[in-house]
Amino acid sequence: MLRIALLALLAATPATAQPLRVMDSTPAARSVMDGARQEVFVRFDHPVDHNASRLEILQGEAVLRVLRPRLGASPDTLYAATGGLPPGAYALRWVARSQRDGTMTEGRLDFTVR
Repeated sequence: MLRIALLALLAATPATAQPLRVMDSTPAARSVMDGARQEVFVRFDHPVDHNASRLEILQGEAVLRVLRPRLGASPDTLYAATGGLPPGAYALRWVARSQRDGTMTEGRLDFTVR
């Protein structure tokens, strides 16, 4: 049964599926940002499905905030308000679905708040 489900999933995945590539982000990887900053974004190389994507703020491995991407953002950008963050080490994690072929991509970038 599991084998049949796996084969059906593979057959439904387009042969040309390519993961989204990150073109830009705020915060940038390993950057130091001001805690008063109120937003984060990740811009990709092609449009994303904002409804099927999410952003999270982590401290260590603990999820501090789950952020819903704003639907009015550019088609290739996940953007969300974070609120202020106290000084410390954090990570921005994203899970994004490509509008082009439906593939899911996830990633993480570490940053520090001063």
